[in-house]
Amino acid sequence: MAQEKVQFQSSASALRALKVGKRNPNWVDAAEFLINKASPEVKLLLEAAQEIERQKIRGELPSEEHNGKENSKKVVTSLFSTAQWAIMGLVGAIFTGLMVWIASQIGIVAC
Repeated sequence: MAQEKVQFQSSASALRALKVGKRNPNWVDAAEFLINKASPEVKLLLEAAQEIERQKIRGELPSEEHNGKENSKKVVTSLFSTAQWAIMGLVGAIFTGLMVWIASQIGIVAC
């Protein structure tokens, strides 16, 4: 049994249905309504996004996950030099030791 296509009255109502996501049974109709109402520039952008996804599936483009991991690694390593990481590790170790010492002192006083 085919479901009857929903006719949206405004872009706002279609957007509300689309924001709910796939839980809303009318999300496909909402997306189609908004695509039909979109400007030529937006339609061009959607076509480009579809082509990019097709190329990723065919393996012609590297996947986003792979690029994201490389980029995030580059950012993290460029934030601090090796010496700065060593200093932060030392400060962390000293702070942890100090907290353990304070806790042990509190434990001794409590006894």
